[in-house]
Amino acid sequence: MGVLQRFERRLSGLVEGLFARAFRSEVQPVEIAAALQRELDNEAAILGPDRTLVPNHFIVELGSHDHARLIPYERPLISELVAMVREHAAEQRYSFVGPVSIDLVHVPTLETGVFRVRSEVVYAVPDGAERSPSASRARTADDVPAPAPTAPPPSP
Repeated sequence: MGVLQRFERRLSGLVEGLFARAFRSEVQPVEIAAALQRELDNEAAILGPDRTLVPNHFIVELGSHDHARLIPYERPLISELVAMVREHAAEQRYSFVGPVSIDLVHVPTLETGVFRVRSEVVYAVPDGAERSPSASRARTADDVPAPAPTAPPPSP
């Protein structure tokens, strides 16, 4: 992620946080959907002329009030958000390495109307196989992009 994108994210977070504190508005699902689309676009990694990899696991962090309000609708909300993420990815010709998943997580320190989206690439694991600790790579707004995975050296 470039310097400009990090600056834009910080500025956006500051402005959104100020408005949320000033007006005490609750987080709306449409805001989460827009943030997920931004996360896809910001974290897209071009692997080749016809392949752009994007995160497939998203963590939506919500404050106490917003989490309590949205959690009764968690199953249908996540279903709709996953469908939207897949649709946006298809429109942009993005690729996933595993199934799309979204978790709504309670973070008591976040105020009403304030939320964060984190993402990671989680590789699909065949049934019965164990996933190594390095099978996923967490991404946050302030991360410096990790180097792209390289192929193992050839056997002697």
